[in-house]
Amino acid sequence: MKTYPLNEARAEFSKLFDRALAGEPQRVTRHGKEAVMIVAEDEWRSRARSAPSLGALLARHARAGTMSAPITDRPWKDRPLGSDFE
Repeated sequence: MKTYPLNEARAEFSKLFDRALAGEPQRVTRHGKEAVMIVAEDEWRSRARSAPSLGALLARHARAGTMSAPITDRPWKDRPLGSDFE
């Protein structure tokens, strides 16, 4: 996978496009930080789509007994809203 800064990616967009269609994802950065990936639509559609929800992950850990503290332990429950800022 090749990485391009945004200004170079603009100038070379057709090359990035062709490489992505050939099965090689292309990374584009902005201000030196990762920003976007260009991938072929077939590759995008074939990705795994079913990530578990946060609730499902918590329930799985609760059933397995791997939770270190009970989920119902909420020390902030009885504090009035905004009391930390007084």
